[in-house]
Amino acid sequence: MKSKLFFFACTIAVSASAQQPKVSFHPVEFEKTECITDSQRQEVRQQNTLNKQQILQTNPNAFQHKGGSPLFIFPIRPKAGFDDYGYYTINNYVDHNLTPNGNLLDYECGQRTYDWGNGNHEGTDYVLWPYPWKRMQEQLMEVVAAAPGVIINKRDGFFDLNCVNNGNPNWNGIIIEHADGSQAWYWHFKDGAITSKNIGDSVAEGEYLGAAGSSGSSTVPHLHFEIYDANDNLIDPYEGPCNNMNPDSWWANQPEYFQPTINRLSTHNTQTFDDDCGVVENTYEELNFEPGEELVFRIFYRDIQTNSETHIIFRKPDGTVLYDWVFASPWPFYPQAWAQWNFIVDNTWPDGVYNIEVEFGGNSYETFFGVNTNLGVEVEALNTVVLYPNPTNSQLFLESKEPIESILVYDLAGRKVQTLKPNASKAEMDLSALSSGIYLIKATVGTKVQTFKVNKL
Repeated sequence: MKSKLFFFACTIAVSASAQQPKVSFHPVEFEKTECITDSQRQEVRQQNTLNKQQILQTNPNAFQHKGGSPLFIFPIRPKAGFDDYGYYTINNYVDHNLTPNGNLLDYECGQRTYDWGNGNHEGTDYVLWPYPWKRMQEQLMEVVAAAPGVIINKRDGFFDLNCVNNGNPNWNGIIIEHADGSQAWYWHFKDGAITSKNIGDSVAEGEYLGAAGSSGSSTVPHLHFEIYDANDNLIDPYEGPCNNMNPDSWWANQPEYFQPTINRLSTHNTQTFDDDCGVVENTYEELNFEPGEELVFRIFYRDIQTNSETHIIFRKPDGTVLYDWVFASPWPFYPQAWAQWNFIVDNTWPDGVYNIEVEFGGNSYETFFGVNTNLGVEVEALNTVVLYPNPTNSQLFLESKEPIESILVYDLAGRKVQTLKPNASKAEMDLSALSSGIYLIKATVGTKVQTFKVNKL
């Protein structure tokens, strides 16, 4: 991957153990070079005009240009069934300082944007994070119409695993013209994941357009979202003190500039971390450990800022504390980063299921792992199984595109309390006989295993 990976380590104090774990901190920055040239943009505009002329031949009323500017909904959503904490970051906004070559200014007067020798970034980049190449193949980030309109340009069939900004004009994507004549450009789609609708067709607000990829001039799977008003003036949909392009927000509900959150918590059986360009990452995730093995715990951050604190608690199967510490980040702001702690599981760790509780940015997160249990992440595939409702009083439903071979229910001590072998794509379980509390559901579909945490009321 064309990114800069930095490594830091420091010692942090912990309670409930003499062991002093070290944190390794890994901010991730993607290459920021030429996106697309002015001449290439002009070619796109010319093609848009030709396409509109053809549309008007069959539909003279297609472009009435009535009303004011649209109010956008968010242009991305996670694929149905996604149950993790987060799946994207925002790396770059529109550059409001039009003097290129290192003079940066975003709408909030920060520098979350980029330029190059003779150009400026003219959109907003929503980046898949973490595991961007894996999640691209899973089509996790779905691009949707931020406002209703007519498709005036559509491109597909181009290579979608690019790793460099070099002005490559071969992007996959959609351009939509809204009722007022403004346009939204959605670029860098995954090849073959685009809507079946064609140029001239109408789309509704929130309608699926495609999946994020890395086609064209791109370093990582993401959506580039670029807006022009009816007079072809560049618009930044985010209102802020340094936005001189348009006085008002174009969002129905404008998102916050900083969103300090955690996208994923996970445990691993190795310190290896895949980050090669265009290669589907092996996450090396593991849920079950045995004495003598190394447990690698990772937190994947979004918008982590200097001095922000993360409170982390490891709880034993009986609920008592194994570790309790606070990690205060001394490093600069990063849109995406991950931190790692390493532990050796020894004979003092009781058998059973452990809970990890994390507080960051005013939000709470949790995950779990086992010692000498039957938990495991063999070949986990996103959205293999959909489970609902959760929480539940009694009935629990599981659905999959393929037959579910087995469903195992464990309590937090790691004891198997219920088994079902449906061999069907839909299954129903009755949990009414179980006591209230948290249970782990392990569903197997072929060679794929997915584990859920369910709250039995």
